[in-house]
Amino acid sequence: MSVQGSLHIVCAKSFMEIKIRHLWIIILISCGARCAKSQTTAIASPGDNSRISFLIPQGGLGTGTSFYFITPNGITAFIVTASETFLATDPYKDRVVFEGSYSSRNITFVLKNITRSDAGHYNCSNAGSTYQILNCGLKLIVIDEPTKPVISLQSTPVVGRNVTLTCSSTSTTLPADHGLTFTYTWKIDGLNITLPDGARLTVPVESHDPLGVTCHVTEDRGLGRDSDVLMFTPDYPPYNISISSTSVQVKEADVVPQVTCVSTCRPACSYSWKQGSQTVVTGQVLSLGAANRTMAGSYVCTATNLYGITQSPAVSLDVQYKPSAVLMANGQSNATEVDERGSVVLSCAVDSNPFSSISIMNGTIRLNHVTEAADVSFNWTGADCLDGSVYTCLARNIVGETTASVTVNIKCSPRLNFQYPTGRDVYVDIGQPIRLQVYILAFPQPTFTWFKQNGGSAEPVDLSKWRQYDEAMTSYIVTDIVEETDYGVYYVNVTNTLGRFRMQFQLGEKATLSVPENFQCQNKAGSYILQWTPGGDDETRGVGFLVEQRLPQANWTTVSATVASDGMMRHVQLPESGDRTVFFRLYAAEGAARTSPVTASCTTVTVAVDNGELSFGAGVGVGLVVAVAVVAVSLAVVCICRKKCLSLKNDPSRQKEEESVYHEVAASTVTTQHSRQQHRQSGAGTSGSTYDALTSDRDTPTEAPTYEKLEKQYVNMAVSANDET
Repeated sequence: MSVQGSLHIVCAKSFMEIKIRHLWIIILISCGARCAKSQTTAIASPGDNSRISFLIPQGGLGTGTSFYFITPNGITAFIVTASETFLATDPYKDRVVFEGSYSSRNITFVLKNITRSDAGHYNCSNAGSTYQILNCGLKLIVIDEPTKPVISLQSTPVVGRNVTLTCSSTSTTLPADHGLTFTYTWKIDGLNITLPDGARLTVPVESHDPLGVTCHVTEDRGLGRDSDVLMFTPDYPPYNISISSTSVQVKEADVVPQVTCVSTCRPACSYSWKQGSQTVVTGQVLSLGAANRTMAGSYVCTATNLYGITQSPAVSLDVQYKPSAVLMANGQSNATEVDERGSVVLSCAVDSNPFSSISIMNGTIRLNHVTEAADVSFNWTGADCLDGSVYTCLARNIVGETTASVTVNIKCSPRLNFQYPTGRDVYVDIGQPIRLQVYILAFPQPTFTWFKQNGGSAEPVDLSKWRQYDEAMTSYIVTDIVEETDYGVYYVNVTNTLGRFRMQFQLGEKATLSVPENFQCQNKAGSYILQWTPGGDDETRGVGFLVEQRLPQANWTTVSATVASDGMMRHVQLPESGDRTVFFRLYAAEGAARTSPVTASCTTVTVAVDNGELSFGAGVGVGLVVAVAVVAVSLAVVCICRKKCLSLKNDPSRQKEEESVYHEVAASTVTTQHSRQQHRQSGAGTSGSTYDALTSDRDTPTEAPTYEKLEKQYVNMAVSANDET
């Protein structure tokens, strides 16, 4: 469209007159004294064709100079020369029509198809874009529709109070300093309220019914928009609170029944449950999950909103709970250190309802036990390295049970832990992996250093070939491929602040596995003595599977036993079965390989004598002293057994079963601490001098060496930490 306008200025009175024609506006922004300053503002909409006119200030043009009209981006829009020549530049070449006169300083032109990018401050120059003529220029405002108004509440509407609303809209007119203002028209329940610059409206809330509010924003030229309708409802504080139950009983570990709290309030209330002064649940439902003893007590629901608070009646929660226990050793609840040969006092305090049965345990050994009590203790003197353990207090009542533990560390110099089997002589083929491992008793935790004998001296193990792993009380070295140069003597030095210990290993090449020889069975003092010469060169390779068959039993069963050795022979001592004839069968075994069995039999004949009973026994290869009939039966069964032995080699399921049992037996170890603690159950505070073998429902009792022998064998291997050997 074509827009025309004129500007009239009266400086003495300092006012402006605006004439508007076809929606094009020229505004006087400011006027200084004596009209010393002139600035033109033009307002247009996108797509308009605007006619703009202003005068170059007196003296603004030099003699013979050209007039330059500079855009907000610093680009020359057009040039008027002193010879009245008009030159427009891109992108204004086809958009500007000049109608003014250079000689009269009248700059009048039409700007076609105005866009938002045309908005901004235009300057005048007589020497290109580098020199500006003062008080000469144009602010071109490109007006557009404001953003959609959004009504927000500045305060919460409450019946009987005032509420303040804010209408927010953003002008999209350019440039940003256009200086135009908004007019706001509010409508509340059909009532119009027009406020210049009235972005905020405060009204009283007089009804509980919802109110609908809209806001209309208009910019100076009349472009405006309406907001969405804002509906709001007055608020009020909570009242009429209630709960679903006032009494709850539950056993510990069971889920506590839920209790629900309800109140009438606007806005919606927030709920919380308190036990005393402490908030335990946030929410409308008291949901405590699995009950524990600390939950017992009274709970109160609180309903809250911004305008008030109310409380429910109390809920009583009764928890029947299982025990909780604290076990202490010498007054320490986590761990304690005791000098070797010192005293240990274990005490367990139990909190339970009802009272509990309480036991102090060392593994599966019960050291002391009381019923219907709150505490129990156990103590002994003469503690030694084997007593270092984790001790447990077990407390049980009708609701449940619990345990507490304490670690007792006995300060002692390193020594061999004979509870675990340690192969001193190890045999392996070239190219196979091998591990040398030692199990130690010591506290504080020791350090391990491995050596290999090289001629007359011991040198540290080559860690580029061997990998060393230290895990608490054990250390081992591993290599994936054994070479011939690896065979020889190895040592491990074990050291802590109290002393040191050294153990020797012999690593040699594995010999061919052979059948055990001279397998015999004898009777001795109510037991069977099995003896044989081992096959191969390893101390344990002749053990293999040891199975028995008792008449009239038809099946072979595996015997669990500890194998002793005198260097040349292996022997096992088993209790008499009570049967008249027992057959034993032995395999040499190693890993998946094993030999054919060898078989021996034992027979027992009991006859009455004046002073008691007398037993006679005979073994294969040593003669028989039993009745001919018994011998005949024995020989018959031997033949049957040998046939079974041959078929066993072709029975994979039986082989797998016996192999599994073998590995279980081979992994069993003598636990001397077990028996020592059994001797201490009286609580007399003394310790026995004999280390007995571990006995349980599954274990076969065997006689162990006395403590004095063990001390000579193991303890005396340790030397003082200051003794450089």
